[in-house]
Amino acid sequence: MEEQNVRGRGALDAFLNLFSLITLGWMSISIGVVLFQIIDKLFGSDKINYYSSFSQEGLKMGIASALIITPIFLFIITSLHKHYKNNTLNSQSGIYRWLTYLVLLITALNIIGRLIQLIFQFLNGDYTLVSILKILVVLAIAGGIFGYYWYDLKRSDYSSRSNVSQIFFWAIIVIFIVSVVGGFLIIDSPKVANMKQQDRDKVGDLNNIHEIITREYMANKQLPIDLSAPKFSNLTDYDYKKISENKYELCTTFALAIERYDNEYGRYPGQDWDFHNAGHQCFEQIVSENPKDVEPIIIR
Repeated sequence: MEEQNVRGRGALDAFLNLFSLITLGWMSISIGVVLFQIIDKLFGSDKINYYSSFSQEGLKMGIASALIITPIFLFIITSLHKHYKNNTLNSQSGIYRWLTYLVLLITALNIIGRLIQLIFQFLNGDYTLVSILKILVVLAIAGGIFGYYWYDLKRSDYSSRSNVSQIFFWAIIVIFIVSVVGGFLIIDSPKVANMKQQDRDKVGDLNNIHEIITREYMANKQLPIDLSAPKFSNLTDYDYKKISENKYELCTTFALAIERYDNEYGRYPGQDWDFHNAGHQCFEQIVSENPKDVEPIIIR
């Protein structure tokens, strides 16, 4: 019976320690992603050019992951320490020490890599405020993890609360709340996100209509009279008008305006309808046997 209890405790020890390690990594990445996106939004290059790494989808995924994983990690680590306090698990077990040293190894390598990156960027003159802030975020997260687990590895008495553990616990909660609240302040509301998705769908439909009309013109040397053909059956929310033998007009209504490339919007500019105002918009297209030779015309 005693041997079975020891085996059971060993399995529980492995489960809790491994689960805490996985959720720790997941939580760190999630919070890091949220902070990275906040930095990109507030200090990123999207204010001066087209190429920004800020992503609504990335921020939302980071927030969603942090909301789920952080409470799980805190619950697991609290449960693990309760077992150590009650002596139902051994804080000096081989499983605990191996996994803790693994955490220390990963975080130490992360810190070393980021410091090398920081020095290299500085020497190369390739540093920006955004890159420095992101490296500092990684150093802060990795440094906090390394410092706590180094302390916890040396700790032998779990009978009373540790001030260091309490600081670590509440620091996670504060960072979690600040990052998630900050993320919520800059993400789109579900309503706006839905409107953007509808506009993206319309841009995709306009591209499909344009491609179908271009192929038909190249095959038959004439434009369709209307969009009543079966190939346009799922593209009914658009107004089409033939203007001349090789010119036509497409109209639709957009919910939001986009005037340049925007990574939040999730599309690189191609046709002119990638840039549009809110409301009813019409676009003239001139078709030739070599469409690349002809520039589309927008009617605002």
